[in-house]
Amino acid sequence: MLGERTAQGILWSMVTGLILLGGVDPIIAADDTQKPAKQAPASTAKKAPEKKPAAKSGDKKDTAAAKAKGQPPKYTSAETVAKAQACFGEAPKIQSVTPDEGKAGEKVTIFGKGFGPAACLRSLSFGPGYPAAFTFVSDAQITATVPSGRRKGMAMMTITTASGEDSKGFLLK
Repeated sequence: MLGERTAQGILWSMVTGLILLGGVDPIIAADDTQKPAKQAPASTAKKAPEKKPAAKSGDKKDTAAAKAKGQPPKYTSAETVAKAQACFGEAPKIQSVTPDEGKAGEKVTIFGKGFGPAACLRSLSFGPGYPAAFTFVSDAQITATVPSGRRKGMAMMTITTASGEDSKGFLLK
């Protein structure tokens, strides 16, 4: 009798542990399946005009337009980000920047590897709080505009992707 209770206690502990850890999905019986609701005949049913919701940033149309332009799509909420492309791989590596110094508003080209696909490129900055406008060219090339408002001197230019980040010194004139 004692052995049976011990076995039941162990089994109960295992089941409880699985449920608490989220390892068990609910089971739906075959009789619980939903059946389609009966519809009125087409001749007597009146359809209300369908209203299409206004397009939000991050919708499929926006992401398709961004892909057509070669730009990474912009996501504005956790819901739309969840629909984004999964990005896994090695962290980006900046190999060179041409020119390696410049003034605010000037264009620079960054060469390296692991920058793309475009949807996985998150940001490019010239130090904390100084994001730069950039254009994804390829997995190995990005063009950027040096942001304004930064003091002259050395800045750490940082490229961030979903897989990591890399930095390189840049001289602001």
